Amino acid sequence: MLKTMSKGWLILLSSLLFTFLFYRQTLGLNVLIYELLIVGYLLYDRSISLKHLLQKFGFFAVILSAMFTVMHHSTLSFVVNFLFFFVFIGLITVPEVRSLPLIAYNSFSSFIISQGLFRKEFSPTSDESKRKRFLIKRFRIFVIPLAIILTFILIYSASNPKFGAFFEWINTQIVLFFTTIFNYIELNALIVLAFGIVIGSFIFIRRKNKWAIETDARSSDQLTRIKSKGTFRIMALYNEYRAAVFLFIALNALLLFLNGMDIYYVWFNFTWSGQYLKDFVHQGTYLLLVSIVISIVLVLFFFRKNLNFFSKNSFLKKLTYFWILQNAILVVSVGIRNWYYIQYYALAYKRIAIIFFLILTLFALFTVFLKISKVRSSYFMVRLNSLSLMFILLLSSGFNWDRIIANYNFSKADRSFVHLNYLSGLSDSALPFLQHPLEKIKDMDTKQMHKFSPFGADSFDSGSFSTYRRTYLAPEDFVFTIKRRTALFKNKWEQKSWLSWNLAESRAYEELFEGKEEE
Repeated sequence: MLKTMSKGWLILLSSLLFTFLFYRQTLGLNVLIYELLIVGYLLYDRSISLKHLLQKFGFFAVILSAMFTVMHHSTLSFVVNFLFFFVFIGLITVPEVRSLPLIAYNSFSSFIISQGLFRKEFSPTSDESKRKRFLIKRFRIFVIPLAIILTFILIYSASNPKFGAFFEWINTQIVLFFTTIFNYIELNALIVLAFGIVIGSFIFIRRKNKWAIETDARSSDQLTRIKSKGTFRIMALYNEYRAAVFLFIALNALLLFLNGMDIYYVWFNFTWSGQYLKDFVHQGTYLLLVSIVISIVLVLFFFRKNLNFFSKNSFLKKLTYFWILQNAILVVSVGIRNWYYIQYYALAYKRIAIIFFLILTLFALFTVFLKISKVRSSYFMVRLNSLSLMFILLLSSGFNWDRIIANYNFSKADRSFVHLNYLSGLSDSALPFLQHPLEKIKDMDTKQMHKFSPFGADSFDSGSFSTYRRTYLAPEDFVFTIKRRTALFKNKWEQKSWLSWNLAESRAYEELFEGKEEE
């Protein structure tokens, strides 16, 4: 029955399901239910073919990321799930395309086009239907001007009481009309329904993008040699080789000097004396980002064509391999800086993000190495790195970072700085790890006030105390904030529907209240 249903009615049915699941609900179990039903229908409709490795990855990534939204209820998990679902629709639309950026582009273009095609699903085609459509158009010719006239009557009546007196009955009827409508129609429900139609149109009215398909078909993982004829072209290639050798010798020398300093001062001789480490880490990260981008651009430029096949390019390749190795050492240096940052200032979102960024960077450097050693194309690099990015996003969304951060930071309070301002803003799922007696927070705050002061313990006078207190949350304020948030969370959770259920907050509620209620 579902297979024979027209796409228009299928979209309306899915939008009603969407409204039932999400109207007056927060995101939770409803996300998993909706996506399982959609994916289940697409399997039933044979729109999904699990013969290709990329489709298998997309299919399991959508299911897994939807499960993570229920398990962790974090912004990251919801964003990653939406991204995977968006790309997956493009993947089943153009299964012949191998590049994720091109698949995402197809998803985007299909999303735009599908919104205009939804109305056509209900457009009449017979002669009788055409006559009805003609009458509707004629009707609109009068309805739209009438609506504009009534709008101006209301505006003029509100601005001029004497003018309004002449049209009092009309104004009363207009107000009564709209009041009656809104008594029976819930505007928010209509918005959710409309949003369901938008998503349903994207899912069921899929369109292939010709440019994306042709671009992918023309692309290859392997570079091919373009035969050069004439002395001029051979000399140009030789001069390009000489320029590349000179450039990579100079760049290797500079980076060797920088890495030598990092190895000496950061790897083996770093000493912490109470100073902030934000710039210490961020400067290294920005430097790494710029260096990697320049490295990739240079490799793509010099090894874009026939220089890969130049018979005397072995020395240039060795220089490039050394350049890649040195960039990998730079990655390790940034990782060590970040480790010091975590060691003395505990965990935070950005510090965790840097870890995943460094993993991605190392993989990107590996693809640069493969490009040169295996004579691969830039298309190959983009394809592999986009896949690695999606994999890292999926992996990172598989953890409840708020609970991990809260638990870790308080457990390391004896040697790491506990930023109360930051911790007080973590999600509700972390609340069980933020419950600490005021006396414990006060004692911790006093010790950290001296240990982590930029002025040092000996010079921590009243002025320094005032500056510290203006910057960081007082223990009393932190405890009050957590108590207030806990009470609000209890009220919100007990009013939630089963459709909004999620494991993270359910677990937090059990840890906070169920044991106390039994006592």
